[in-house]
Amino acid sequence: MSLASSFVELATIPRGDALAQTTEVSTTGVRAWIEDNIVVTILALISCVVLMGGLRGNFSKVVTVGGLSLIGMAYMGIATNPDAATGIGNWVLGLIGIQVA
Repeated sequence: MSLASSFVELATIPRGDALAQTTEVSTTGVRAWIEDNIVVTILALISCVVLMGGLRGNFSKVVTVGGLSLIGMAYMGIATNPDAATGIGNWVLGLIGIQVA
């Protein structure tokens, strides 16, 4: 089979909805799987690093890893919850005296 005949076969394929996807594409399944599986694994790894640092007496590393992990998990929680960003925005505006209804 030559390149020219392959091109002719591809060019003569009837056009239609054969390759079109009829269902809606979303990432909710992927997001739920990441929340259920990956987050638990990351938390387990972080706890192991913190415990090993504590056993070795390297407390500055424990505080750094623990603090940065908390910031990362808070970011993950805000990113996965659609109402969290609005709530935090309203709270920050409330700190400077602006009340959002």
